[in-house]
Amino acid sequence: MKKILSTIPFLLAAALLFPLTVSSQNFYKEKVSRNQYYQVGLGLGAMYADNSGRIRRVEVKTGPSVSFTYGRKIHSHIDLRGNLGYQRTQSQDQDYFSTQVIEAWRTSGQALASKNNQVYLDLMPTLHIIGSENHTQRKRINLYMGTGFGMLLNLNQETRLESNGPETSNNSMVVGYIPVRGGLSYKLNLYTDIAFEGSILLTFSDKLDGNEGFNRFNDHPVAGQIVFRHYINPLKGYD
Repeated sequence: MKKILSTIPFLLAAALLFPLTVSSQNFYKEKVSRNQYYQVGLGLGAMYADNSGRIRRVEVKTGPSVSFTYGRKIHSHIDLRGNLGYQRTQSQDQDYFSTQVIEAWRTSGQALASKNNQVYLDLMPTLHIIGSENHTQRKRINLYMGTGFGMLLNLNQETRLESNGPETSNNSMVVGYIPVRGGLSYKLNLYTDIAFEGSILLTFSDKLDGNEGFNRFNDHPVAGQIVFRHYINPLKGYD
């Protein structure tokens, strides 16, 4: 009986200290900043190109656009991110263009139509307008933007008008580009953001669509995506 009574104070002390220990562990868990994140984006893409139509009037055809990103904070306002993405674009229908334009393309051997599958990879620093030292200090709404350098693999099917009718050919090329990307993010919870993100890939080529010189500039893929971003805990054993 005496042994049982002597253990009661120890049990009471353990019961009192246990909640404090759990609270201390949770505090330490959130004190360590989650400086790394991954994100997944899904949306629509198009391309500013010679045979794609007028992009300013949104007279272009769109296709699916997906992206996968890994990022790491290197400053309270800046992170460094790598982006891997894919999008599909295509030209306008033949009846969109005048007969004079079609005839000029036929005589010069330019592609009247094209379907493009584009895979891109880039690295870029991103500036967040409102900075934070810790993931727990993120503001509810934030703006971000950035630029960098990347490489794009363009796999396309081109259609040209020959003397015996339309002829198609498959082509591929790798071209460098400068990505310009920005977005508006909203904090869903302590570890997750949702954002609307837009991007334009300023390529160094005017031949992505098989048609060259009709527009003033090179061919530039564009995209708008809904993005889900999740901050990663560097400590093992925690979610």
